[in-house]
Amino acid sequence: MLSDVLTELLPYSGGYRGGLSNHLPMTLQALAELGASDAELRLLAARRSHLEPLPDDSRDIGDTRGWLGDAQSEGAWRRRFAWERGRGYWARHWPLRLQLALAAPASASFHGVIRLAYALRGGVEPEIDAALAYALSHWRLLPLPGLASTPLGLGEVLRDWQAAPMPMPEDSRLILDDIEAALALPDVPERLPPGLLASAREQRRYARLLFHARHEFDALHLLTGWEAALSLARGYGMSEVPDSTALQMQAALLGIYICNGCPPLPRPGSMPLIDAGEIAAMARSQADDHSIKLALSCLRLAELEDDAGWLMLAAHTARHGWRGMVRA
Repeated sequence: MLSDVLTELLPYSGGYRGGLSNHLPMTLQALAELGASDAELRLLAARRSHLEPLPDDSRDIGDTRGWLGDAQSEGAWRRRFAWERGRGYWARHWPLRLQLALAAPASASFHGVIRLAYALRGGVEPEIDAALAYALSHWRLLPLPGLASTPLGLGEVLRDWQAAPMPMPEDSRLILDDIEAALALPDVPERLPPGLLASAREQRRYARLLFHARHEFDALHLLTGWEAALSLARGYGMSEVPDSTALQMQAALLGIYICNGCPPLPRPGSMPLIDAGEIAAMARSQADDHSIKLALSCLRLAELEDDAGWLMLAAHTARHGWRGMVRA
């Protein structure tokens, strides 16, 4: 059933309304991973009236130079991948394309890597190609400001910024634009040492604490983006994401931290751990895509990192939704 419903969605673009991402393929695969029935998948797949047809400018697929980051190339990328599969060339190019996707994990407000990770786990080849086409056509690197000479760790930088918050940029309503606007604030370079300030695992922990502090939309996407990047890396023999990925995700964390007003990061209280199967069942009953995807991401991170903190957040999300409130 998953293959059937994903195939039905292939005529639609990876985005709509000038920058929003098409969550439907991702949510279907998330529900399938959480144990949804065929009937549940079919019911969700029918909710597609908001989607837009895939644009294709009919460009020649013989030369892909200049396509990376060109939103108009999504349809051409799909045609190119179909051509490669038909001739047995697809696998030859995959390592470089995975490297590209991991090099810019915040592209399309993290949805490029999220959709690709879900598609690869689902194993439906046309959906894998659609996800990869979306990731490459919306590819965008974050700026990496950093001029401060004093060596600091990530926790020290966050505490310093908390003590003297920078003015928040205007809200653009697109996550990646907000992150870029925050990183472009004039005070950021002098207060940010260059390079990696923490390991990838420590960054994920700080990202989780930021979500606990604010329960904001952008921090949610940081978490699901982290899980997708780690899933991609682990799926292809890496124990951790590459440093280039960690550096981009660090920039995203710092940008989102600024956008959230540089809050203190309290450690959340403990709660009784419950069975992962029970969490999955509760998550399937959530009404919105983001709660379903966040619960799944936290379940997977609990397993990938052997960290009960992720399991607690998965349970809380499955019960109350990503906003942390009990649904009426």
